[in-house]
Amino acid sequence: MNISLKTLCLGCFAILGSLSLLSASPLQVASLHPLMADLAREVGGDRVTVIELIGPADNPHEFDPSPQTLRAASGATLILASGKGMESAYLAKLKDGLTGDQEVFEVGRRVHSLVAADGNLAPCCQHHRHTGIVDPHWWHNPDNMMRAASDLAEKMAELDPENASIYEKNSEIYREELRALDDWIGSQIEQIPPARRILATSHLAFGYYCQKYGLIAVGLQGLNREDSPSPKALGEIILYLYEENVPVLFPEAGSNPKALETVANEANIQLGAPLYADGTGLPEGSGYVEMMRSNTNAIVEGLR
Repeated sequence: MNISLKTLCLGCFAILGSLSLLSASPLQVASLHPLMADLAREVGGDRVTVIELIGPADNPHEFDPSPQTLRAASGATLILASGKGMESAYLAKLKDGLTGDQEVFEVGRRVHSLVAADGNLAPCCQHHRHTGIVDPHWWHNPDNMMRAASDLAEKMAELDPENASIYEKNSEIYREELRALDDWIGSQIEQIPPARRILATSHLAFGYYCQKYGLIAVGLQGLNREDSPSPKALGEIILYLYEENVPVLFPEAGSNPKALETVANEANIQLGAPLYADGTGLPEGSGYVEMMRSNTNAIVEGLR
């Protein structure tokens, strides 16, 4: 078979072009939140390299970027923050250390916002109703995570248009997984008798979850762990837990449950299995879906 020089050259160019795409450097993405890092891996696949700037023992509410953090982020084109005020204490400082070709992307900027006063708060938590303050724990509603996956795919495609179709496809696959997760959580919550659907936790990190799945939220602390109630407010919470026969008070993974033992004893309730609020402390290899399943299993087991 005769092959012309032109045909041979065109074939070589096509092969070289394909090799070029395969060998192109992955998009460098740094994350200020473990769940945003997980989302980046789901959407980016093997076309991104994810640099986690926050460790498993860090508190996303109070993280203080060190010079080492800034050096770790220096090679990243995209810096992911969860948004809605979660990183407000340090985001400006971090931005000051970035170069002109680096961009901070607040993943949750366009998802549904829940103001504390609009959530499913128990009557005893009136002191936590910070009017106008947005609850930053938006990921506890899978609908929000679906929107975030779409938004992140668009941003990655904007920075890396050659792989736009990959990001879009990965996002679509992940959103299907999240829809299945949402259906599963709803079916599990149905096992809890309506009168027992009161979720008492160490701080108000589960407002989106409670609103989505029809539970009442009780938090000893406010939207962050440093927002503690007065002695009077704490007494009102204990009385509510006792009078409503709430069976379980849930600590958070990585926290000291002894701090909740006094409240549990006073309210005559048990301490439940730890819940994951911010994605920190998850077992290695676990991500958002595993966190939501673990939390749901613990909640259903404790309340049904």
